[in-house]
Amino acid sequence: MADQVSVINPFYCSADSITLQVNTEKGVTYNEKGDRLFYMDDTFFTLHNRRVLYDNTQKPIVTLYNKAVTIHERCKVFKGESTDSSELLFSVEKTNKSIPPGIAKLNVFLANNEDKKESDFRVIIYGSKNSCTVYAGESPIIVAKVENNGGFNVMVYPNVDYAFIVALLMIVKDMKFSNGSTDSTQNSIALSLSL
Repeated sequence: MADQVSVINPFYCSADSITLQVNTEKGVTYNEKGDRLFYMDDTFFTLHNRRVLYDNTQKPIVTLYNKAVTIHERCKVFKGESTDSSELLFSVEKTNKSIPPGIAKLNVFLANNEDKKESDFRVIIYGSKNSCTVYAGESPIIVAKVENNGGFNVMVYPNVDYAFIVALLMIVKDMKFSNGSTDSTQNSIALSLSL
């Protein structure tokens, strides 16, 4: 992608491709050298339905706040350790509209998209979370792609906020889908982010 896609912080946008190993079961992200980059404070949502993603210096990057509302599960993501509406970065909502069996869709809305008429990003999940693709809005432009080849190979394009992609993958891990396309108790997921 030519334009920079910064959702969490432009610091996490690389002009070149970057390879990461993400274990969503343990909530840990490593670079290709094996250095830890991010970790979750807890691998499951707490009683308050919140989890925090930290960088390796223990600085809180984002807080994921999960809320199940009828058939539409939602997750709000806030800057740092906040859950204040003024610190909202984006929200993720599951949709069941016009989705074929074996596929699930998440719509991602940035904080400034108040009317939510169109998503800013969308995540299409195939099979039992075996693969997924992240698109820019409703366009055919792919910003990240996940394939399971004995470990997930995730292609994140240059200038895309890889911390944002990691946060999305942590949300995908916890979402439950009623169409039978995914299993929320899936074993450890090793994700490799590269271009």
